Formats: sequence, structure tokens, C-alpha cells
Amino acid sequence: MSLEEGALAEYRILAIRPLPKVDPEKDLEWLCKSLGFLEPRDKKKTAFKILKLLLEAARENRGLTSDELAAKLSLTRGTMVHHLNKMIRSGLVIYHEGKYKLRGRSLKTTIEEAHRDINRIFENLYKIAESIDRAFNLFSRS
Repeated sequence: MSLEEGALAEYRILAIRPLPKVDPEKDLEWLCKSLGFLEPRDKKKTAFKILKLLLEAARENRGLTSDELAAKLSLTRGTMVHHLNKMIRSGLVIYHEGKYKLRGRSLKTTIEEAHRDINRIFENLYKIAESIDRAFNLFSRS
């Protein structure tokens, strides 16, 4: 999946049944899968590991460089930047002053921010769809 020309963000949300019991590790893995970060070819669960490190750093209100993340996970900087860019496009991670961090102060606030972004996208879609409907003389009952 590639980011289309001119796109500001790219969201992917999969409806996956939540786990029956609370387990922070498995819940984080579920969240990564639900957001399309853990694909079958990612055998090492790289996105999950990155997000976990960013959560740990968020406890101390700090970010991590791509080199720090790459060293902690024994990955190349290129692989790390690829995953981080995907997380930035999805609205979960920001890059500020040379460091990567969660967009919000917690995972919950980060997800809330992404939710607001998605709502704004749909508001624009509704407006444009309504304009197109008028142009084609299509009217709905609502």
C-alpha cells in the first residue's frame, strides 16, 4: 500500500475481535494488527516492538531517535525509518526535534487524536458527496 499523491495521511483500520482477557502485551499486539501494522510478512513483529519502545519512552515524556530504536531492536536505520514513517502517516507518531514519540501523552490520547482526524476526513467527504449529488440531481431523503 502506498501513500497516494497529495495525501496528508493514510489510515487503515481492521475489525479484529478483541481478546477476552486483559493482557497488555497481547492487547498492544491486537492494537497494532487493528491498525494494519502487523502484517503476516512481519514475522519479527517490528511495528509492535517499536510502539512498545515509544510507549516506554512516553512514561518519561521523551522521544527516541531512529538510531536509538534501531540499536535497541537490532535493525537497520532504513528499516526503522520505514516503519516510523508508516506510523507517522497513520497519525500515531510524530517527529519532533530529531526524535520520534507518540502523538499524544498516552496511547489513549494518541488514538483519540487519530479518531478526530478521521472524523474531519469524513466531514469533508460528506460535503463533497453532497455537492456531487446536487450536480447530478441526486437527492436523498435524509
